[in-house]
Amino acid sequence: MRSPIRPAADLEGFPGTLRPSAAFLPGLRPFPAPSWPLVAQLPVLDVNGALLADLSAREPFAADPPIAALFACDPFLRVPDAAATLARAGVAEVLNWPSVQAHEGETAAALAAVGYRAEAEFRTLLAFAACGLQPLAFAATRGAVDAALAAGLRRVVLPSGEAWATLASHVAVEGGEAILWSDEPLQAPAASPPQSARPRRRIRL
Repeated sequence: MRSPIRPAADLEGFPGTLRPSAAFLPGLRPFPAPSWPLVAQLPVLDVNGALLADLSAREPFAADPPIAALFACDPFLRVPDAAATLARAGVAEVLNWPSVQAHEGETAAALAAVGYRAEAEFRTLLAFAACGLQPLAFAATRGAVDAALAAGLRRVVLPSGEAWATLASHVAVEGGEAILWSDEPLQAPAASPPQSARPRRRIRL
C-alpha cells in the first residue's frame, strides 16, 4: 500500500524515499505549517505559479520526484505549458490540491455556479494525463469519488477521517486504488545532534 500523501513546502534535506509522498507546494513556504489547509484556499498566493517557478529553477529530479500539487480550477492554468514544465523537472504525478471541495454550503454553491467544482478539477487532471502525466484525483466526498471514477480516474486520494474506510472500500470495489491524504505537513527528518568525542584519559607517569 502506498504511503500517505502529505503537503510539503520545501524538499531540502528530504531522503529520496520520502519525496514520492510529498505534494509539493512551495508557495506555502512563508506560512506556518498548521495554517496550510486554510491558507491554500485563500487568494493570498499563486499556488500554481510558485510551483512552476520553483521547478523551472531547480535541477530535474533524477529519481523519486515529488507530486505536483496544483489548483486545478485555475482559469489561467495552461495545461500543455505546465505539463511541459513538470516533465522537464522530472515530475510524473499531478494532484488536484488545494481543491474547491474544501468549501461547503453557500460558498460551494456559488463556486459551482461559475464552474468551480470537482468535475472541473478532474477534467484538468485528464488534460494532464493526455500530456503524459499520471493523475491523482483528490476526492473528499462520495459524490466526488463517483465523479472521479466516472471520469476514468482510477487512483483516488481520500482525506483521513471517519469516512476513509467506507470511501476506500468503494474505490476498491470499482477497480480503483485508494490513497490516503493527510493534512499533516511532510517535513525532513531532524538532523541528529553531533556526537561529542570522549575525552581522553590522562595517564600520569
